[in-house]
Amino acid sequence: MAFNFKVNGLERLQKKLRRLGKSVQEDIAKKATGKGAAIIRDEAKNNAYKAPKPYRVYNSDGKGGKTCTVVQPGHVGRSIIMKRIPASERHGLASKHIVTVSNSKEIPKGAKQIATFVEYGINMPQPHPFMRTAYDNKRGEAKKEATKIMLEEVQKEWKK
Repeated sequence: MAFNFKVNGLERLQKKLRRLGKSVQEDIAKKATGKGAAIIRDEAKNNAYKAPKPYRVYNSDGKGGKTCTVVQPGHVGRSIIMKRIPASERHGLASKHIVTVSNSKEIPKGAKQIATFVEYGINMPQPHPFMRTAYDNKRGEAKKEATKIMLEEVQKEWKK
């Protein structure tokens, strides 16, 4: 995808480039990386292992005892989220999103742990990878969509 532009005067060009730079860093990059991460998140949710029946999870309660929580099937898929990394942690990148498993109210301290067990097959007869396969399957599509959003938004911003 290509586009042409015409600018009369260097001062006007300089103003447009400054405004475009700020917009790319603040809004356009966030939209592009967010769209790419959403594609991978949705694929991971679709691939996530769903237990055949409810199961129990035991966690320590912090007082030397254990708590038991009954978890409904599909909990891992419901806990997959997309998260934007704050500027202080992205080291020079304009925007960065990750796809991860969050802890939830259903199992306050266990969702990430259960997802790791499922992904790598710990305490299970076999692994059921869903995060890595989602990335491998949708990496190209996510990259294309992010690039498409970038080009479209830069064109819109340039025309302003």
